[in-house]
Amino acid sequence: MSGHLLIDGYNVINSWKDFESLRKENLEHCRDILVQKVAEYAAFKGFKAQVVFDAMNVSGNAAIEQVAGIDVIYTGEDETADSWIERRAHELGKEKAKFFVVTSDYAEQLNVLGSGGHRISAREFREDYLKAKKDISEKLQVPKRGLNRNEIGGRVGSDVMAILEKMRRNKN
Repeated sequence: MSGHLLIDGYNVINSWKDFESLRKENLEHCRDILVQKVAEYAAFKGFKAQVVFDAMNVSGNAAIEQVAGIDVIYTGEDETADSWIERRAHELGKEKAKFFVVTSDYAEQLNVLGSGGHRISAREFREDYLKAKKDISEKLQVPKRGLNRNEIGGRVGSDVMAILEKMRRNKN
């Protein structure tokens, strides 16, 4: 899978039970954890990801920073993450780009679909993230054969091992 992945950051943080107790104590830490999860997911799936956080009640200009290969956007004063995402979805739709938006906001989902994108609810994203984590873990499994030993079986394929075994048996 490839394309663009736009994520309504606070919508996900407020939807996932993983963040329930932490968001009351340290919202900044929740943002950092979410960004790391999205970066890992996007790298594995091949997405160009953007996580958008509201700055609706904060004065100042919008800010964009690169974190672990993804864009983290803090909207400007009086701008919601929804409006930023909807504007970006419209741009991507005009470019005929493939894009997905992660939000559980129904109105925003309709807007995304109208722009030609795909919607993913926060719950669906969590499930797909956990599946991706499992797939990553499985790909990183080191074969037990030859682990921490200098055995030829840990370095050659089974076809070569069969030929060597046949040669060994014919020698005796």
